[in-house]
Amino acid sequence: MDEGQLLLFLTQVLVVLAAARVLGEVFRSFDQPPLAGEILAGLLLGKTFFGQLAPGAFAALFPDDPTQLALFDVTAQIGILFLLLVIGLEVDVASAWRLRKQSMSVAVCGVVIPLALGTGVAWFAYEGWSDGVVPKLAFSLFVGAAISITAITVVARLMFDLKIVKSDLGLLLLSAMAINELLGWLVLAIVLGMVGAAGHGGSGALGLLAIVGGTVVAAGVATTFGRTLTTRTLQWFDARGLPNPSTPLSFVVCLGLFCGVGMHAIGVHPIFGFLIAGVMAGDHRALSEHSRSVIAQMVESIFVPLFFAGICLHVDFAARFDFGQVVIVTALSIFGKFFGAWVGTLGVRMPAFDRLPTAIAHMPGGSMGVLLAVVGRRAGVIDEPLFVAIVFASIASSLVVGPLFSWSLRRREVFNILGMFPKKGLIPNLEARDRFGAIEELVRRACEVEPGLPEPALQQAARMREETMGTGIGGGIAVPHARLDLLERPFVLLGVSKEGIDWNAVDDQPAHLVFLILTPIDDADTQLEILGTVARGASRPEMRALTQCESPAQMWLQLQGMLRPQEG
Repeated sequence: MDEGQLLLFLTQVLVVLAAARVLGEVFRSFDQPPLAGEILAGLLLGKTFFGQLAPGAFAALFPDDPTQLALFDVTAQIGILFLLLVIGLEVDVASAWRLRKQSMSVAVCGVVIPLALGTGVAWFAYEGWSDGVVPKLAFSLFVGAAISITAITVVARLMFDLKIVKSDLGLLLLSAMAINELLGWLVLAIVLGMVGAAGHGGSGALGLLAIVGGTVVAAGVATTFGRTLTTRTLQWFDARGLPNPSTPLSFVVCLGLFCGVGMHAIGVHPIFGFLIAGVMAGDHRALSEHSRSVIAQMVESIFVPLFFAGICLHVDFAARFDFGQVVIVTALSIFGKFFGAWVGTLGVRMPAFDRLPTAIAHMPGGSMGVLLAVVGRRAGVIDEPLFVAIVFASIASSLVVGPLFSWSLRRREVFNILGMFPKKGLIPNLEARDRFGAIEELVRRACEVEPGLPEPALQQAARMREETMGTGIGGGIAVPHARLDLLERPFVLLGVSKEGIDWNAVDDQPAHLVFLILTPIDDADTQLEILGTVARGASRPEMRALTQCESPAQMWLQLQGMLRPQEG
């Protein structure tokens, strides 16, 4: 590689990254996933638009030179690997296990039903959709996997923006989609193993058996022993006072590289190894929310835009757009996952109002659908028209989920929560110095306000909920909550910590306002309304004034301003 090639590579990265980031932020400003803007940047800069408008300039900026293509391709490959690492960090195995009755039903139905639909359609469309090189079963299963997988990152960002990521509904959705992604990638690993085995003649059957067995064993070890060992290693780093977040960041990246090499050694695509590494390092007790945020921001601000924009540069989406395939794949992707998740909610005990948002949340393919399309095209499983159809379906499903999910939440009854704050439940100066101590202090006050409440049961319920998933929402606010059979009505207590309490929030800021939300066990709608109202009120000036209050009377006056319904 000479200096001219290096200069051209740097120019490519500059142009693509700048365009992808700008358009990604434009889409984000309209409450849409940045993924759509990043892919749009690739379409505008690639063969689809720029290559048709100015073919000479396009050839000069993105020549077909093998070295030049390899340079950008390697950068894109780094993006896809580290994106899977970040996604793996979102897979909370402990939470999924605690909610296994609910999350397993939703996740399995949300995968199996669209997987079966997609596999069946692809099986009958094999002659028209495939070139016949890939075995029929492998091709059909791949299409089914691409249709059935859900993008946890799209839904997690949506719930974060709506201020419900720390709610019980948020916990259920994240747990179900964590299982969904593991199942989807397990199917992908098996499909790629089938494709690889088909190319090894008579040893194919044994090779496929080894790949499937190795994949299942690797996933099992990662979610049990591997996760425990990784957690203890990260805790050891923290106990020794090693630099944070640089030390855990380096360790997690090295773990991803190690797992990628290991999975490749048994015949599985290295991308699955990075997902496994993320799962191993995802325990919230070992890796703080701030450290996760640092890793995610590094990947999402540089590598991910380059990857998603880069995949569109050398594909003419207009020329490869097959209307029939696009319509069928998009319909299967959206309605298949919706129907599958809806069926899953019918088999478990959950509030009726949560069934619709749960089903809607499983619709987006997002980055995961695009990733599967890229892996399938590079492995020779699908051709360019089907690649375009899967990418289109992934983007379309991600664009519609935001408005639909928000609408499903707005269907709940809107009310003023100020009446749920008992004046005796306002504590202007919490004595506790850690989050579990603050929860215990607020629960004791709750039992003074409502003398009939069983304090031990309430303490246990609130503590278990906090251990399952931290409730620090950032901005100096924490919202611990619990649901209990014996509660007849919901109510909220508020404690102020002048010094601040470390609540493991994503912005790494201490919590000064601690809202303890207590609701009856079958009343999830009220909990979501309270969480949303508190989070929206946090942007008002009264929130800062609350931390300066010296008496419950002063707190009550500020609460009235903070929680009053906004005009317009």
